[in-house]
Amino acid sequence: MVLPLSSINTGGSAKILALANPPLMAGRLSDLGFEPEEAVTCVLRKRKGNIAAYLVRGAVIALREEDSRMILVEALS
Repeated sequence: MVLPLSSINTGGSAKILALANPPLMAGRLSDLGFEPEEAVTCVLRKRKGNIAAYLVRGAVIALREEDSRMILVEALS
């Protein structure tokens, strides 16, 4: 099932399927490792605020919720 990355709970993992962001943001996310077929894990989610941290390619990257909603993923079991 295709979901936005923002819906993955802390500790959950997913495979990136596509970036639906505007071209400039998609390019920046790609530079950070958010590319199709990459595995990503949510490692931290702020209770108050719109930021979550994701482990991708060995680095932890924090994203605003509005940006993580535009990354389409498939949850991994």
